[in-house]
Amino acid sequence: MRFNYLRSVDGGVPETPAPTLTRYDGLLAAMPASVAGGVAAAWWSTLSVFAGIGVGGGVAAALVAVSLFVVPPE
Repeated sequence: MRFNYLRSVDGGVPETPAPTLTRYDGLLAAMPASVAGGVAAAWWSTLSVFAGIGVGGGVAAALVAVSLFVVPPE
């Protein structure tokens, strides 16, 4: 199988700009991390796993509310 690569005018590989991270990338990463943190905290403590998922889910819901209503997308 032969691949057809794009070439720039001078024959080199065209440069693509590196993506920049935004505030919403951080929020998207923090949502599942809060649920995983709640599960880990429940696993290492006397809380039930369901309580940990609930607390982590509450934090994730708060992050969703902040990203939608406090700092809305531009």
